[in-house]
Amino acid sequence: MDRAIRAGISGFLVALIINLFSPVYLYFVPSLLVAILAIYLYRLGSLKDGLVTAFMIYIFNDGILSTLTLAAFYAEKKPYPSVSIDVWTMFYPLVSAVTAVIAAYVGVWLTKARKTPPGLPSPTTPSLPPV
Repeated sequence: MDRAIRAGISGFLVALIINLFSPVYLYFVPSLLVAILAIYLYRLGSLKDGLVTAFMIYIFNDGILSTLTLAAFYAEKKPYPSVSIDVWTMFYPLVSAVTAVIAAYVGVWLTKARKTPPGLPSPTTPSLPPV
């Protein structure tokens, strides 16, 4: 679980940097790609750890981007633009949650498909004492 939290924090920072420095808004794509990459690089072999990492990346990234947007409006003393409710506004949280689950599943699947280098123990199999 500790590695999953470290992977989530690292991934959210990378996704946040990608979103802040991209010239266009990329919606959930940076979070999706970074979640898969973080799960793969940290070798998280269980779906539970993958879900923790993916949801940390998605929730922190969306929360901080929304906070920065509102802070920018406040700093410029501009009123927040009128919110128009459309289909994307209604379905974005659902799409975000579904893609987080997909990212966790794909990341864990890629980790399990990855071959362990010779001489290293498999990260998913704990060593048991002899009986």
